[in-house]
Amino acid sequence: MTKRKPSDALEPVEAPDHLPKPVADVWREIVASNDLVGKVDRVALETYCTLTARLREARGRIEDEGMVVTDTRGKVIPHPALAVERSTAEQIRVWGDRFAPLVKPTRKSGYIADATARTITEAKHLHGPRFAGPVAALKTLAWMIDEAQRDSMEALQKAMTTTVPQYLKACAELQVTPASIPGVGVPVPAPAEDEKPAEESKPGVASVSDLQERARARRSG
Repeated sequence: MTKRKPSDALEPVEAPDHLPKPVADVWREIVASNDLVGKVDRVALETYCTLTARLREARGRIEDEGMVVTDTRGKVIPHPALAVERSTAEQIRVWGDRFAPLVKPTRKSGYIADATARTITEAKHLHGPRFAGPVAALKTLAWMIDEAQRDSMEALQKAMTTTVPQYLKACAELQVTPASIPGVGVPVPAPAEDEKPAEESKPGVASVSDLQERARARRSG
C-alpha cells in the first residue's frame, strides 16, 4: 500500500488530459480563482467546467450569428443556441457557489503585516508547501492586528486579549521572531522632575492614554 505524502494535500489540481481545450481552460480558471489544491471532487469539477464551457460556446454563437436565424424553409426562428444557453445556465445555477471564485479582501499595508512578511521570508525553514497553511494563518493574524490599530483604540484593546495572543503563539510554534506592536512596550521619555506622571502610566512603558493619542493622530492624518 502506498502511503500518501503530507505534501500531497497541497499539490495543484491539474486538468485531466482528456478534457477539450475550452473545458480545460475553464478548469484552470476555477482552480486559480479558488486556490484549489489537494483532494478535490474531480468528477464534479469536470462537470461544472463542461457546463461553463458549453454556456460560453452558446453565448458566443448567439453573439456572432444573432438572436434569430432562418431555418431550412426560410422561416425566421429564435437561434437554437438560446435554448442551450438557458438550459445550461439553469444547470450551473443548481451548483450554487460551490466553484464560484473566492472573494479575496484587499489588504492594506501595515506595520505588523509587513514586518511579519519580512520575518517569514527570512525564515528558510518555513519555505515550501508544508508550512503554507500555518504561514497564511500567521499573516492573517498580523493583518487583523493592523486593522484593529487602524480602526480604533477599543478595537486594538480587544485585539490585545484575543488576536495578539494567538499571533504570539503562532510565532512561537513556527519559531519566528514576532513583530513588535507600535506603542506597546515601547520606552517613552521619563517625566521631568517637576512633572507628575499620569496615574495609569508605568515608568518606561507607553500608557493607554499615549496609545489613544497616537491612534487619534493616525486617524487625523
